[in-house]
Amino acid sequence: ASDLSEDSSAASTRAPSSKGPNSESEPSLPPTKRRRTARRAGPREVCEVLHQFGLVGGDDYDSKETRLTQLLERLPCARRISTEGSRAAAAPAVWAVLLICEPASLKAVEPVLAKLRQASIGSTVNVEVVVGRTTQLLPASLARYNLVINWDVPTTGEEYLRRVSVAQEAVVGGVDDLPRVVYSMVLERQLKGRGCREIKLLLRRASRFAQTELVAGGAAKVAELDSALQYLGNNFDCDEDGEDDEGDADDSCDCKHCTSRSGCALSFHMARPERPLKAVAAAPAVEVVRVPLQALEDLSALAPLMASRVQNHACTLICLHNMYCHTPWDGYEHLFALPAGMGVVRVVMVLAIGSSWHDYPDVGSFAGGVAWMDILDMESMNKADRLIERLVEHEVGLLGGQGERLFLMGASQGGGQSMLHFLRSRRRLGGWIGAVCHAPTAPHTPCSEDPLTDASRPLVNCDRPMRLLAGELDSTFPAALVLRDVERLRRVGGFTDVEVAVQKGLTHEGPEDDSDPPELVFLQKHLPSMIAPRAPPSPVSQ
Repeated sequence: ASDLSEDSSAASTRAPSSKGPNSESEPSLPPTKRRRTARRAGPREVCEVLHQFGLVGGDDYDSKETRLTQLLERLPCARRISTEGSRAAAAPAVWAVLLICEPASLKAVEPVLAKLRQASIGSTVNVEVVVGRTTQLLPASLARYNLVINWDVPTTGEEYLRRVSVAQEAVVGGVDDLPRVVYSMVLERQLKGRGCREIKLLLRRASRFAQTELVAGGAAKVAELDSALQYLGNNFDCDEDGEDDEGDADDSCDCKHCTSRSGCALSFHMARPERPLKAVAAAPAVEVVRVPLQALEDLSALAPLMASRVQNHACTLICLHNMYCHTPWDGYEHLFALPAGMGVVRVVMVLAIGSSWHDYPDVGSFAGGVAWMDILDMESMNKADRLIERLVEHEVGLLGGQGERLFLMGASQGGGQSMLHFLRSRRRLGGWIGAVCHAPTAPHTPCSEDPLTDASRPLVNCDRPMRLLAGELDSTFPAALVLRDVERLRRVGGFTDVEVAVQKGLTHEGPEDDSDPPELVFLQKHLPSMIAPRAPPSPVSQ
């Protein structure tokens, strides 16, 4: 495999014959000299590998060249495992990438690899290009590749299985802590083709195997495979009624806060009473402030409107909602209340512009989920983070400078956005609580913008509590993805108090009945123990 360093002239290219071992171009070899044949992957082997698909091409999606760049620039450095099973302190593992494309695609691939060499990612990524439709006979040097990228989606299920077997060889080798991934680029018209149909059948078979064999991953693996199955089974042109909805979409939010053009709103809520309330209401336990994100641009004008009406509140929660929903906690405000005797909690609910905290380069991922990499747009995330930082400083001021009494919280997309500020914060905060989300770090961010590896990043919150609720049946951000991110927070980020709970039966969307939102039940369990005794004002880290 060729190193993508500056002294490399090009990625290695192989062109195995597609005619088989007995063709004229490739004579049959004696058994002792025959090149290694990739083992056929069955349901168990399919379960051992991560599968992700990405829509590319046309006017609506990124080009294949852009997608390849996004993938390779997000591959984080990992650690090689020693023969004793412990992590070698100074032995970074290298991503071994096998890129498979057709001959006609090679001219498009080579400039991307050349550009990445100039970006100096070669120390952690090796890429080898194989030209041709089949990998039935693989040279021995192609064993143990961590990532297989299908530039052209396989045209048959058998072909896909052979490529799965390449990544599965790395599972057997087990020489590092990198995941084993097969990523396939798909054109929209190919979703109804033979290749995608047969791949769906293979993934469904693996899903049934995982459901019956706990050693293959059980319900959590089923949800992970569903992230790909939902993607491949989606009709991107039609709405739920089967009709083309192009041009009919209305991106405006119809929640009561937007339709009433609310610039800032305050409300007060009692804790859930043991008995029905009498005529005279008890003192409020929760002060809720709702403020549009864009209003934070002029915080000086907003401050009088959102000033606290509660004297000496115990703590402040800044809460970021999930995507496309400004109102996930409307009607449940009382669940933010602290146990009796702990004081009043101030909850600041920020409403994102267009109900989304940031943009998504991979818009096709909305159709299903991401088993491995959620391609984040850092420019829009950074823009939102700068406004959140203003709010944090304002709220810490209301707490007398005691940042340890301020907590960040979020669900789904809002969980990732809120965690980004927690990871970057130069002010010591109380902690972070989130649900059904992942860390906004590599491989979801470009390695150059990974908050865990920024040389100037603050360390002031590395010992502060982080609590994350994941869903066993979450196919949007599968539990295995969340657990990999949490491990990296500990190992690379140095965060020492990170806990994750995988709730049995929990989906990304939450319960279908009228039960309390799981993230608020989770909050009730953890927030009281995270609140530190009141102390003198804390300094801002330099």
